[in-house]
Amino acid sequence: MKYLILIIATEALVELWKKAMPLQGIRRKLTAWTPFLEIDGQHLFDCGYCLSVWIGAMVLISYLIFNDMIYFFGILAIHRISNYVHLVISYLRDLQLNLRVGRVR
Repeated sequence: MKYLILIIATEALVELWKKAMPLQGIRRKLTAWTPFLEIDGQHLFDCGYCLSVWIGAMVLISYLIFNDMIYFFGILAIHRISNYVHLVISYLRDLQLNLRVGRVR
């Protein structure tokens, strides 16, 4: 179960790094400061696949060194799983509204 939490936390960190607006300034600065991490026009910080390998390694190492970090990673896992639950609820709400609109006609 702990490894599942670590996997979901890794995915959450990759998604936050790629999409969270408060982190975009930091991401742009780090990308500018590390041109040596660019290969064939793509920077390591822009490649989700590459980034997930390194973030996954850092998550596992930090878990092994600091066992209490599982709580932080659990928070990230809950964050991501709640987003997927939100998507399902949003889809069901849209479906319900479509049914209601269809009945009015």
